[in-house]
Amino acid sequence: MEGPMESKIQVAAYTATLTRELYRMCRKAGLNDLAYLLEVAAAEASKDRVVRPVTNGATHGAVHQLSAYTA
Repeated sequence: MEGPMESKIQVAAYTATLTRELYRMCRKAGLNDLAYLLEVAAAEASKDRVVRPVTNGATHGAVHQLSAYTA
């Protein structure tokens, strides 16, 4: 039996939540490059949590919208 926060899905969900919060803090502070990296990390963590069936029986991960910024 697994203990608290030991399953892959639980850890991914927790990581996604934390990185989204850090993303918002960085964006508000104007740390856009760091915010972008955190946004990518949150999207990567979220993709392990959400898997939807497709009509042909295959699985399809959630689509994540990422922001691109230029310096």
